[in-house]
Amino acid sequence: MTTKVLNGSSKAGAAALLLLCLLLTRTAWAGWDFSLAASAPPDVQACMEEAVGAQTMDLLRSGGRPEDKATRMAVKKAYDRCQGKTGAAAAPAYDGPLFDAMSQIDETVDMDQAMALVRAAGVGRLALFARSRKDLHDGEQAVLDLAARNPDLVVLGAPKYFQLSGDVSADFIRATVDGVRKHGYRFIGEILYTHGDKKSGKQYSAGERYVDPSRPGTARLLTAIAPLRIPLMVHFEPYAPERDFPRLHALLSAWPDQVFLLPHMAFASPEQVDDFLSRHPNLYALMSKKERRMEDFCDPDKLAMTGSAMLDGHTLRPEWKALLVKHQDRILFATDPHMRKLWMQYGEAVKRQRVVLGQLPRDAAEKIACRNAERVYGVAMH
Repeated sequence: MTTKVLNGSSKAGAAALLLLCLLLTRTAWAGWDFSLAASAPPDVQACMEEAVGAQTMDLLRSGGRPEDKATRMAVKKAYDRCQGKTGAAAAPAYDGPLFDAMSQIDETVDMDQAMALVRAAGVGRLALFARSRKDLHDGEQAVLDLAARNPDLVVLGAPKYFQLSGDVSADFIRATVDGVRKHGYRFIGEILYTHGDKKSGKQYSAGERYVDPSRPGTARLLTAIAPLRIPLMVHFEPYAPERDFPRLHALLSAWPDQVFLLPHMAFASPEQVDDFLSRHPNLYALMSKKERRMEDFCDPDKLAMTGSAMLDGHTLRPEWKALLVKHQDRILFATDPHMRKLWMQYGEAVKRQRVVLGQLPRDAAEKIACRNAERVYGVAMH
């Protein structure tokens, strides 16, 4: 019998390897999105209930999250096992090139790690902008430096600014136009025209962030950027259609030469998105966060107004498939990770969107996956 003796260097190496394994294991579940379990197909939920119990599943279905680490790990493991056991992951997946048309990042995220996750997911181009949460230009230089380290991947947009309220400010217009001219931004990061409070974000007494597109600031911004011929992201949501939809239609109609990008398809129904796109040829819709239903609204009444998810389990709903095929030249693949948790789940979001694209005709899938973004941003895939 031979006894192996580890010297100090070997012991240190073994300890480092153990620590790395523990960190990788923790990363695999710590940032996991527990709403995936709540939105899983019935057969997957039934399988999970056998593994983690009815009480835990009821908690997940109500939007909760287990408090103890052991239960959280058990939920993630049960989800992975039950997905395979029920055959829910058998839907075809698109295997072609991807241009992610929307993402945003700030100092709370390990930016280099995030780019590694994008590359690991097989995404060839990434439209990215900084999240300026307190002051104009917050985080802008860090994102510029990140793009310089990843010139083959990152397509930069002008930063998003969180302090807009009621109207678009003159300072924001000035900073945005100067940034486009100085840094060559390819688009302008989203303006939150209609944004209901989310459980995972800041909450307001009014229950929303709101910028009125009919007030003078938006017209001043669009006048200022008209010579630059640059797309503008406009974030709308469907919970107050009588107030907001007429204003959205008026905005798009008043500026027919301006390209507008609509993140998350406004969390709207396929019928509503079809109406937007059919009426306004200058509007492009982003698929971000629509493969599954947005359940994060604080207000249940706002949640009730949102449209269905594209996927029913792993099956593309017929009404969404019809929309994607009909408007295949005006829809862009996008994920929009905007916080550390979503960046850590980046690969999972891409896989779900590949399942959506895999159930479309190949030509339509390729347009949505990358060709439309190439045209809109003026940047070719490699």
